[in-house]
Amino acid sequence: MGRRSIALFLSALVTLSPAAAQAEISEEAAAIIAALKDQVEALVSRVETLESGQAKIKTETLGAASTTNTKPTPASWTDDFKVKGDFRYRHEAFDIENRRDRHRQRMRARVQATGKVSDTVEAGFGLASGGSDPISTNQTFDGASSSKGVVIDLAYAKWKPSDNFSVVAGKFKNTIHRAGGNGLIWDGDLNPEGLGFQYQEGKVFVNGIASWVDESSSGSDTILVGGQIGVDKEAGDGQLKLGVGYFNYLDSEGEVPFFDGSAAGNLLDPLGRYENGFELVEGFAEYAVGLGEGKLTLFADYVQNLNAGDYDTGYALGGKYKQAKWQFGYTYQELEADAVLGTFTDSDFIGGGTDGEGHILRTSYAVNKQISLNGTLFLNDRNIDFGNEEEFKRLMLDISFKY
Repeated sequence: MGRRSIALFLSALVTLSPAAAQAEISEEAAAIIAALKDQVEALVSRVETLESGQAKIKTETLGAASTTNTKPTPASWTDDFKVKGDFRYRHEAFDIENRRDRHRQRMRARVQATGKVSDTVEAGFGLASGGSDPISTNQTFDGASSSKGVVIDLAYAKWKPSDNFSVVAGKFKNTIHRAGGNGLIWDGDLNPEGLGFQYQEGKVFVNGIASWVDESSSGSDTILVGGQIGVDKEAGDGQLKLGVGYFNYLDSEGEVPFFDGSAAGNLLDPLGRYENGFELVEGFAEYAVGLGEGKLTLFADYVQNLNAGDYDTGYALGGKYKQAKWQFGYTYQELEADAVLGTFTDSDFIGGGTDGEGHILRTSYAVNKQISLNGTLFLNDRNIDFGNEEEFKRLMLDISFKY
């Protein structure tokens, strides 16, 4: 029997006077019963008050716990930390005039980690196979399966205070735009060292660079300074990008060839030093438009070295067509001996360096987002300004994996 039932039962005993009289209950017994009833009712009321308070506390506690559990957990540092990489296996075949045919296998492996230092600052670090070559991280399979080198390929900090402006310092991905992705002036694997920036406001873009090319304890340092300015806007059914560039290798004339002492096609004086400096002006255009189920991109790039009196120009004309899985491209390029710094131009065209001309044909097939098959054929002539002119043919077949 519950507390409330007991109270009601005792109350009934007192209030039912006829029944009490029939049971011959004395007035004294009735008074005792009434007193007991009052005490029981008081106790029942107090217990109910306590139980109500406990239920309220329990509800508030559970509600607070539920609210706490629905709060987002603090962000982990791993949320802003990313790792990516790629591996490429390549077969190469060479057919060079008056030389024996050559075949080789090569690989390239790279891995890069980036992390957010703050809302506006990113830091990155990358390793790659290879040696000290500034424009290639390929490794040839030879040396009786000897171990291959690993080098620092990237190490930078980037400040991006807004969506349209960024500044980077260290060893970083080139901030200068390469028209059509072509290597007339800059090889695609070149990661400059120094400072760079990129800015775009509406249709106008500006790219800049200050790179330490050569540091000397006894002479002048050679520093590359320059940049590009242009517009990127809609034109008809497509997108048109037009720009001009200026790049000056300060104190380069009369210096020993950079990196490994190789002229890489550039003119040298009797002492084996650069005969001319390198002060380059560039003009480029790109036009991209939808065509059928894909996109067609056409480009033109022109460069002239203002410090050279002759053999001072270069240009590239080409296009590529890309659809869901296939891509095809063609470029015709001519690069005179002192048009650009031979150390930094495309390492594959004419075998690297300047003083050559010819065709570049490319194709690729994307197996999926991570795996692709690529083929590139170079049909070139080199040493056309100096040396013994020769036909240069090179075939590269790649399979690439991204992760």
